[in-house]
Amino acid sequence: MNILGRELISSDTVALAELVKNSYDAGASLVLVRISGEVDADGAIIPDTGSISVLDDGHGMDKERIVSTWLEPATSFRNKHNALQNGRRVLGEKGVGRFAAAKVGDILDLTSKTADGEEVRLGLDWRAFDDDSKYLEDIELDLLVGNTGVFAQDGEAERTWHEQSEIRNDPRIQPALGQGTLIEMGNLHSRWNPALATGLHRALSRLVSPFADERGVGDGFKIILEVPDDLGPHSGAVTSADLLQQSHYSLSAEVAADGLATVLLTLKDQSERELERNLTPSGDGETLRCGPFEVFLHVWDRDADSMSSLAEHFGGKKLARDALDAASGVSIYRDEFRVLPYGEMGDDWLSLDARRVQNPTMRLSNNQIVGYVLIGRDANPDLIDQSNRERLVETPALADLREAVKQLLSIIETERWKFRPRQPKKGRSSLFDPIDLEPLREAVSELAPHDDRIQGLVDKAQSDFDEQLKHAGEALSRYHRLATLGKLTDMVVHELAQPIFAIRQTASLSIAKLEDIPSEDQNDILEDIDASFSRVKDQADIANTVVRRIEPFGGRQRGRPSNHVVEDAIRDTIDLLSTQISAAKAKIDLPATTHQVTMDRGEFQEILINLLDNSLYWLNKSKAASKNISVSVERNDDGSLSIIVEDSGPGVSDEHRDLIFQPYFSTKADGVGLGLAIAGEIVEDYYGGNLELLPPGLLGGAKFRATLKKRVN
Repeated sequence: MNILGRELISSDTVALAELVKNSYDAGASLVLVRISGEVDADGAIIPDTGSISVLDDGHGMDKERIVSTWLEPATSFRNKHNALQNGRRVLGEKGVGRFAAAKVGDILDLTSKTADGEEVRLGLDWRAFDDDSKYLEDIELDLLVGNTGVFAQDGEAERTWHEQSEIRNDPRIQPALGQGTLIEMGNLHSRWNPALATGLHRALSRLVSPFADERGVGDGFKIILEVPDDLGPHSGAVTSADLLQQSHYSLSAEVAADGLATVLLTLKDQSERELERNLTPSGDGETLRCGPFEVFLHVWDRDADSMSSLAEHFGGKKLARDALDAASGVSIYRDEFRVLPYGEMGDDWLSLDARRVQNPTMRLSNNQIVGYVLIGRDANPDLIDQSNRERLVETPALADLREAVKQLLSIIETERWKFRPRQPKKGRSSLFDPIDLEPLREAVSELAPHDDRIQGLVDKAQSDFDEQLKHAGEALSRYHRLATLGKLTDMVVHELAQPIFAIRQTASLSIAKLEDIPSEDQNDILEDIDASFSRVKDQADIANTVVRRIEPFGGRQRGRPSNHVVEDAIRDTIDLLSTQISAAKAKIDLPATTHQVTMDRGEFQEILINLLDNSLYWLNKSKAASKNISVSVERNDDGSLSIIVEDSGPGVSDEHRDLIFQPYFSTKADGVGLGLAIAGEIVEDYYGGNLELLPPGLLGGAKFRATLKKRVN
């Protein structure tokens, strides 16, 4: 009993949220959460004097229901009665939600009454279950049937309802009198202070989705919170913060079971876009395993200028940021009620902050988003609650839901990119464009024409900038080489595992045979050993080939560029990516030509790996039956050499054609946005050429051409 109550439920806030959900399941239209007790000098309620009560006007329970269902763990009652007369979908199925009361306090006093039944009052002390020598049937409970004055006319419940200003001032809000449940918990386990009260108000304000009323869910279910003034201004009807209408960008999407998402975007200039997108699963499956769902994402830019309008609404930038911090996160709602703790402060279930670290220029952090993912118990049966009603069980369906939400988020990130302020540049954006201080030098010359010291400082600053940019470029080149090496590590381990195993096995058998060779069998044994060592050599050659292919990506100092056959380097690169190619079920068409050039093989393969990796990613996302990549090499009239990589994937949309080479821009859900940018840098800086996106060719997808002008004769 104590494990279910005190340890399984993670916090008092979650416990009270569970009790409110129970009120919803009981058909209540109103539920009141009241915190009371003596407040100490630190502004916190003294636990021994404190009490928390939850009162609702639901159907109530009779004696039989309390004894056989409420007091009995994990009954099947909810599963058998999962749809009530008012159309509500029952939230609880595990039969453990009521043990949340044990998390809050030691003393429980429960009074309940059905519309035409008698009041039933149950009293118990959870500490009685601490006695390990007693069985459950040995614990004495105080159960009274009869009028206790709680739900009688002019009784405690009716007086409590009438004390609430929200009910007195709004004739539309009328509690059902003469029925309901009152749960009072005393000898509290926590010192309720302003921070805890704020957390409870926040949790209750987000317990019901903001779309519940418009969908007719809950039949006007209202939550009222009452706390001492010392704990903050939280008393009153609990409503969602008026924040969503102030977002800079928003996305709403209906996702079908097959992954087809119908998306509506509202952008910062208030323009709207409608589009469709096929969302892909996280694994090798053909379609999403999570089932259909809806997503609503509201996004803010948090720079000073962008926060100005929100600051006007909330009365200051700090208040605006605090409001956004409190509301931010992507929450999951099942049948319009929250699945905790998704979207709570500190719960980044989509790993958005880690994702942003990889690409801070483009990716959104958790505190920039207020999101809602709407699922249903019937529509999404593979998204399963954990036993404590917190979180969902980690299943392939949940992995697919994560991946799908991030793919939707990448849509809004891509559109947001176009509104972000960036320095205009001529031609293709470079990772390390020089910082030109010439305008500053001219201004200094005009203002202080005779001050050579200031001019010298400007010249020194220019020199330092140039030197630092050079070092930064070299460092990034090394890090990118390591990143490419990291991509290949799994493939190398896979490729080397089999030949190394064969080498060890064959060598061990050969050693065993050598230990005792009868003289009459020497010739036969020696022939057998010769065959064994031939096998060892063959397997060692395979391992050596893999090492040779990956060697150019190592961190050793390079020598002078040497002569290589381009097509051989292409075939080695294809072999390195064989695992990914097989996973994508792609067919590769290789060039039949032969071109010998002077090049750094590692740099060349980096270019090719980036282009092929890009093609394989989008082919993996494609549902087309035929998946093809073509790699060709052409010698141009001016002596330059072009390597063309084309695929049959979805291609690059017209609106993104001018953006894909910009550093940090990516339409991949978890893309860093550096692959094409760095490949372009290598082509330009090392080979004096250019990397360009061509119009779609015969395969109909993306078509890139890397033209190399230096060292290709």
